[in-house]
Amino acid sequence: MIKKPGHIRPTNIMRILILSLPLLLLLARPVLAHSRAEVGPYVIVVGWENEPVIVGERNAVIVEVHEGEAPVEGLEGTLDAAINYAGRTYLANLEPTSTPGLYHIEILPTVRGQYELVLTGNIADMTLNEVLEPEEVLPAAVLEFPEERPDAAAMQMTVNDLTNRLQTAQLLAIGGLVVGVVGIGLAILALVRSRP
Repeated sequence: MIKKPGHIRPTNIMRILILSLPLLLLLARPVLAHSRAEVGPYVIVVGWENEPVIVGERNAVIVEVHEGEAPVEGLEGTLDAAINYAGRTYLANLEPTSTPGLYHIEILPTVRGQYELVLTGNIADMTLNEVLEPEEVLPAAVLEFPEERPDAAAMQMTVNDLTNRLQTAQLLAIGGLVVGVVGIGLAILALVRSRP
């Protein structure tokens, strides 16, 4: 078979693809789950500093603000931040980072689920009242190996259930004692009356 110059056989293409696959996997970066909102000329991106977000691990909500390609600085003095979860609110301050336009809010999420970040105030002359949701907070069991630690919420429910059962058992025991004492009293009374 005569080879044409510049001709690559299909088997060579497969070899190249197979050999380059590990390199592609090494270069691939995980995609971070961030919320993005466009408010007027501004783009606000919200996420977590460390992802995945795990209950009980110190973390920070990150807020990135740009106008076009330019980072927006100085918002720590004009925007207020609140983190909401299940009707509870954590009031926080935007702390600027060494990266222009990037701010963070330190927090230690104690419950799994979806948190909301509410940003209110002003960016330049624009009033802002925006609700954004960063990635959901996951239970620690997602990363625990080789055994999961007990879930604190599940343990508390078990303790509450056992406490209720113990209280019920105590009431039944007291009721049994009262019935027993009354029974013994009636037996003594019957024995005394039956004697001549």
